[in-house]
Amino acid sequence: MAKRYQEMPEEENGAQEQQYEDEGGFDFNIWMQGAMKHTPWWGMSFAAHVLLALILAAIYVPEQGGAAPPPVVYKQPEPPKEKIDFKEEEIFKDEKLDTEEIIDPTIRPDVEISDHEETDNDEEFEMAKGAEDMLSNSPLNNNYFYDSIGIGGGSGGKFGGRFGGNKNLTRGGGSSKTQDAVINALRWLARHQGPDGSWDADGFTKMCKDGTCPGNGYPENDIGVTGLSLLAFLGCGFTHLSKDKYDGICFGDVVKKGLKWLIDRQDKDGCFGPQAGKFMYNHSIGALALAEAYGMTESQLFKEPSQRGIDFLSKAQNSYKAWRYQVQPGDNDTSVTGWAVMALKSAKMAGLVSPQTGFDGALGWIKEVTDESYYSVGYTAKGTGKVYVKDMNENWAGHEALTAVAMMCRIFITYDKSDPALEGGAKLIVKDLPVWDASKQTEKPIDYYYWYYASLALFQYDGPEGKYWKGWNDAMKNALVPNQKQKADGCQFGSWDSDVDRWGFEGGRVYATAINALTLEIYYRYPNAFTGGEKKKVPGAKDDKKDH
Repeated sequence: MAKRYQEMPEEENGAQEQQYEDEGGFDFNIWMQGAMKHTPWWGMSFAAHVLLALILAAIYVPEQGGAAPPPVVYKQPEPPKEKIDFKEEEIFKDEKLDTEEIIDPTIRPDVEISDHEETDNDEEFEMAKGAEDMLSNSPLNNNYFYDSIGIGGGSGGKFGGRFGGNKNLTRGGGSSKTQDAVINALRWLARHQGPDGSWDADGFTKMCKDGTCPGNGYPENDIGVTGLSLLAFLGCGFTHLSKDKYDGICFGDVVKKGLKWLIDRQDKDGCFGPQAGKFMYNHSIGALALAEAYGMTESQLFKEPSQRGIDFLSKAQNSYKAWRYQVQPGDNDTSVTGWAVMALKSAKMAGLVSPQTGFDGALGWIKEVTDESYYSVGYTAKGTGKVYVKDMNENWAGHEALTAVAMMCRIFITYDKSDPALEGGAKLIVKDLPVWDASKQTEKPIDYYYWYYASLALFQYDGPEGKYWKGWNDAMKNALVPNQKQKADGCQFGSWDSDVDRWGFEGGRVYATAINALTLEIYYRYPNAFTGGEKKKVPGAKDDKKDH
């Protein structure tokens, strides 16, 4: 106790200590009065500064000395970036399909039943399960039929009713025959996928087993035909998580390997494939495939490459205009622009950043090349005329393919059914219905590209019950379904010939089979723009930036 009060005068110290002992406690006020009475002013100043220093020290004392750290700024932590690596075969080993029954084998005896019946929520790389309308349920699973394909505000979701199955086909004019044709096309594509995951436009015959399939394309189009093939699987509801097997091949593995190959070919700029030649066709189709793969599964493995692909697409667009073969070349064409708009549209549906300037520029270009007297659309300018490649198809008659592309762009950009260019385009298209007659190349040639875009545009505008759509749909089915290769054709079974097609020399049999499968998926691939809950949207309106 003496040490505690040694700074006080001796005569006061004893009295204070005695008070502490007698009263069983220490009275700080009495002690302070005595201290102040016998302490000079400079001592009190010194004591005050010492007290202040002790208070500050109690607030913060650096552990190792030195300057205090900067103030902490709190923010929402960002999720760690995933390493996209498909090299390990174990990555997806525990992912399971959320389904109770894949297919009734009495209906489809060629399907192998998967024994995986639950979805594992503990997937590696935080593989997102996704929204309920994006789950990778079997497109043939009777337990997961939707009542509609997005028509009339049904439950088809952002990507139509592609998970819904055969029941969807009755609305729009599809049938079991059209769906069988789609599945058989996917079986052919699965059998002819390369070991590396790609589809080789001119080397796919290496995978032939029962005879050789003719129909080579150009090797520089491998990115494009791989993207189209992936879109055909995705359009039917198969993703990298699917477990359905045909001919001993798991369709989920097919999609997984294809996406891996595509991502591995994305360069530092975000472009899919080499930036040479007419590469924007390849890139646009690749970007479309990745955007749909991400949108259907919400897998973080695909988000970054998908967004980078869309960013590159935006970079390549000409200022206030559209697209051509390279990055901002100055000139534009309607064909490449159509694929670019499709990629931007799917990216927007998937929740990726898809700039409105891309849509605005494309719409401006479409209007510029539309002949408003009868709504025919040009290629690189208004009234361009027939598009052809010298020494390849210049003797083949043309179609209103670009008018169909422009209709699709207008629908997906403005959602304005009152636009006179839509009905004007529809009237032109139905005057040139699909006909399968290889002998009429100079009059009415087979043109898969035209059939694909016209089916997409007319179904969006007039499906599923409109007069334009019905007539077109009947002709399209009668042209494609009976002319698909059958089991008697050996290895070609499920494919379509490319040498009879106006553009078949470009992508070969892989292109022909993939794009025709996409055409026959028209009934459920996307919700109908005007009867499926999509609301009218005109550029400049307040909701321009909202997803549709």
